[in-house]
Amino acid sequence: MTVVNRRRFLQGTGAAGLGLAFSGLISACASTSSALTTTKAASTGEFSAANIDWKKFAGTSLTFAASANPWVTAIQSQIPTFQKLTGINLSIQVLGEDEFVTKLPLTLTAGSKSPEVFMVNQAGQAVGARWVASIDTFLNDASLTDLSWYDPDDFFSSARSFAVTGGTQWLMPISAEVQVLYARSDLVKSAPKTFSDLTRAAAAAQSAGKNVAGLGMRASADPSETPWPFGGFVFSYGGFFIDSSGKPAFDSPAAIAAMESYTNLLKQYGPKGVTSWGWLQNQQAMEQGEIAMWADSTSFASTLLDPTQARYAKQTVVYPFPAQNGVSVPNVWFWTVGINNKADIQQQQAAWLFVQWATSKPTYAAIAASTGTAPRASAWSTSGISSKLGPSVTSTIHDALFSAQSQQMALAWNDPKWSQIATYVAEAVNSVVAGSSSAAAAAKSLQSNALSVTA
Repeated sequence: MTVVNRRRFLQGTGAAGLGLAFSGLISACASTSSALTTTKAASTGEFSAANIDWKKFAGTSLTFAASANPWVTAIQSQIPTFQKLTGINLSIQVLGEDEFVTKLPLTLTAGSKSPEVFMVNQAGQAVGARWVASIDTFLNDASLTDLSWYDPDDFFSSARSFAVTGGTQWLMPISAEVQVLYARSDLVKSAPKTFSDLTRAAAAAQSAGKNVAGLGMRASADPSETPWPFGGFVFSYGGFFIDSSGKPAFDSPAAIAAMESYTNLLKQYGPKGVTSWGWLQNQQAMEQGEIAMWADSTSFASTLLDPTQARYAKQTVVYPFPAQNGVSVPNVWFWTVGINNKADIQQQQAAWLFVQWATSKPTYAAIAASTGTAPRASAWSTSGISSKLGPSVTSTIHDALFSAQSQQMALAWNDPKWSQIATYVAEAVNSVVAGSSSAAAAAKSLQSNALSVTA
């Protein structure tokens, strides 16, 4: 998750630079190590129904720059289909996320025409720096796009709106994640529907479980970790990171109440050493049954429910994110891709054919089960994903994505200064969990710091 995502997804395993082409470099982390086992190849025949001249740019060469993640792992198996369908030679260049978010901006800032298509770490930065061409231009070009076949409305509404800045769609979503609550069914007998229920469930589970912490969540001072799960608390309490006027809102009563709720849960019921915990430590603890609950992304479901990877898989259930005063706004994340604004127009159009193919219904039907993060609603009705996650979990995740709101997170993600602000968010939460600051004092300091970089 970018500044709010899993930046260390493959630290040390990515390519050494953007010049090193993709050649089996992806080694999935624990949450996705079984990704390719359920991936099937889409047939080129499935694309013939589209009123698209797929061969229009045959012979063209494209470069796709990507951050290592499950979608990229899954799409690898589909590339021969794309190349056969279009005659386009596609080179995928993959970096671990830390390297990707550092090196790609340098390439784009220098005005390079390549990579022609790339994953986007932060929309505000990409759009503000004019790195990306408008997706609307390609969507509305009948010579390139068959809208009835492509069916943009099949994307979850939160995914579509997440890719829009200033009324223009600049990006296309490629994956979808939403915050849920994982729980051990032997220690948590029913879904905590409110944050008060969550507190009571954590206390009961910690009392009943031997050497088991009641609840795990991210609390490290790393900006790529803690801000994302913390966001679900802030938004559900009615607060914002960045409000609709573009101003930081960390010292609002709602945001302070969310800070108190999040940090109190971890101080009372979190595992020892939680101030250094990110997603990986929580995932491993959940797999081993060392925490009774964990509030985090749906991207971890496939691993936590896999008995070959998680010791407590059969006892793990997935519940919707709790509510505050009847309102539940779990955080969301959508990896997106953009087309290089500096590339020649023919290269941009060829890149759009790749994006259109990669995000089409047939492609997602082929890879949905392997990633568990499809942003298209139709992908969640495929038999593969239901077989892998089970009907109940599949329904829970689909419903969460269907009803998810992305406006609150998008307001932060679209801010050009979000990467700096996220550092202050992580440090503030960490300081309260560590006991070195009160929630109110941390929120005040956080607001001041955020204002200093947005002024």
